[in-house]
Amino acid sequence: MVAMADNSTDDRIDDVAAGDLIDHDRGDGTRTYRVVHRDDTTRDDRSIVLVTLETDGGETFDVEFAAGTVVTRSLESKWESEQVGREPDQS
Repeated sequence: MVAMADNSTDDRIDDVAAGDLIDHDRGDGTRTYRVVHRDDTTRDDRSIVLVTLETDGGETFDVEFAAGTVVTRSLESKWESEQVGREPDQS
């Protein structure tokens, strides 16, 4: 399971982007999944956000959220990579 970083926040699903980590309960307890893709659409005149999530094992699955749903997310994956061309601080 992907560990949620200390920099997690509660945000609207509308603000989630590919690469973010979000908590979701598939019926067997809340776990953390990586967002692979998201698509804003409508269904029955309701705004929805269709999100493709990925497990640690590489399995992907789609989840439909009502627009505006609040989820716990982490931007960890965007902050983990080293800065290319940046020299470490020697002070």
